[in-house]
Amino acid sequence: MTAGVVTTPAPTIAPTAAVARIDTRVKVYGNCMRPSVEPAEIVLACADYGVLVEGLHWTSWTTASATAVGTLVYNDCTPNCAEGHHHHVPGTRITLTVPVHGVGGQVVWSQIQEYPEPPGYKTGPYQGGLQPLPTRPI
Repeated sequence: MTAGVVTTPAPTIAPTAAVARIDTRVKVYGNCMRPSVEPAEIVLACADYGVLVEGLHWTSWTTASATAVGTLVYNDCTPNCAEGHHHHVPGTRITLTVPVHGVGGQVVWSQIQEYPEPPGYKTGPYQGGLQPLPTRPI
C-alpha cells in the first residue's frame, strides 16, 4: 500500500445458475396444423384428438431431443371410439426425437415416446415404442 492510496478489494460476483438454451430451429406440429416450439399440448391422433399430451412443462429443447412432462389423455375406444372413455395419466414424460426437414425446409420432430405407457393405451403398431409425429400440416 502506497501512502495516501487506499485500495479496496474487487467486488465478488455470485455465479448465476446455468440457463438451458432453447433451439428454436426445431419445431413440432403440436396442433397438427402449425409447427411451434414448446407447445402446451401435442395431439397424437390428429383425426379425432383421441390421444394427446396436455399441460406440457418443457425441461429441454435442443437439436438432439426435447423432453417435457404433462398429462396423457387417451380414449380407450371401448366398446368403440365414439362411446369410449377418456383416461388422464398425469406425470407422463415425453421425448421428441428424429428431427427431419418438413414443408418448406422447416426442421420438425418426427418421433415421440411416452413414459410410462399406461395399461389399456393402444398405440397400434407402435405400442410401447416410438410413434410418428406429423411432419406437415394435417
